[in-house]
Amino acid sequence: MHRMFVPEVLVIPVGSSVSFPNSDSVSHQIYSFSPAKRFQLPLYRGKPYPPVLFDRVGVVILGCNIHDWMMGYIDVTDAPFYGTTDGQGNWAAEVPAGDYQITIWHPRMREQPPTLVRELSLDARDRVTLTVQLTRPLRPAPMEGGSPSWDSY
Repeated sequence: MHRMFVPEVLVIPVGSSVSFPNSDSVSHQIYSFSPAKRFQLPLYRGKPYPPVLFDRVGVVILGCNIHDWMMGYIDVTDAPFYGTTDGQGNWAAEVPAGDYQITIWHPRMREQPPTLVRELSLDARDRVTLTVQLTRPLRPAPMEGGSPSWDSY
């Protein structure tokens, strides 16, 4: 009985569908009131509901009406390059020359909205490593039922 969303943070392209299986031995009632996607999956266990379509860009915050500490996040993007970091906070992409807007989001960033945005220009000769370091610590993780992976987005 883990009672958590796995993965806790999911980045998907707009127009994607996501399934919400329940592998716990208890029932869940999944919902989101986020502007990018409002939905509710009434109480279920075992066989999941059909996948949910995410057709608007934005961060969707997931919750469970039964287990208040359960939170998950789906970042629905229209960016051509996207991903989540590994356990050390690294992410890499090979991109062609051009002008880019780098957006970094984490659910526990203290900034409101919890997003950092930077501009980057690359020409054909560039091989760039962009390092971002937070200047303020992240907000504390939830106490009850919080995942051990909270620091690895």
